[in-house]
Amino acid sequence: MKTSYNFQEIWNQKQTDIPNIEEIKAKAEKYRKKQVLKDIGMIALLLFSAFTALFIWIFADFSFFTTKFGIMLLLIGVFSYTVLVYQKVNILKKINTSATNQEYLAGIKKAEQQQIYMQTKGLSFYYLILSAGFAFYFYEFALKMPWLKTILVYGLTFSWAAVSWFIIRPRQIRKQKEKISAVINSLELIEKDLKI
Repeated sequence: MKTSYNFQEIWNQKQTDIPNIEEIKAKAEKYRKKQVLKDIGMIALLLFSAFTALFIWIFADFSFFTTKFGIMLLLIGVFSYTVLVYQKVNILKKINTSATNQEYLAGIKKAEQQQIYMQTKGLSFYYLILSAGFAFYFYEFALKMPWLKTILVYGLTFSWAAVSWFIIRPRQIRKQKEKISAVINSLELIEKDLKI
C-alpha cells in the first residue's frame, strides 16, 4: 500500500514549531534592561552603605583601633562587591541590540559567567570580609556592654549573616540562574532552528 504525504501540511506544521525570533529577542532585551536597572540600584545601595560607614568613621569618636579597622573591612567588602556589580553592568550595557543572534547570545553568556563569578567567589569574599568587619566594629561596644548584651549583639549579627548565606543567597542565585538560563535557552533555540 502506498503512503501518501501531504507536503503542504508538513510544511505548515514546521512553520508553527519555529519560535518567533522577534518575540524571543524582545524578551531577551527586556531581561537585559531590567537586569541593568537592578544592578544599578544595587550599586546605589552599596555606595549608600559605604558612605554611611564613612560618615560614622569621620564623625564618631572611637577610642579603639579595632572599630576603625572594622569599618575599613566593611568598606573593602562593599567596594569590592560594587566593582563586581559594575563589571556586570558594563557587560550588559555593551551588548548591541542590533547585533546578530550569535553576538547577542555571546554577550548574555558573558554576563552569565560574570554572574556566576559574583555568586561564588564575589559573595564569599563579601560575606567573609563583612563578617570580620562587623566582629571588629562591635568589639569596642562589646567591652562596654554586659556579657549578655554582647552575646545578643554578636549572636543576632551572625545569625542574620547565616540566614542570608544559607537561605536568602541560594534562593536569589536560583532565581537569577533561572532567568538568565531561560534567555540563553531561547536564544540557543533560535540558533539551532536557523542552522537547520
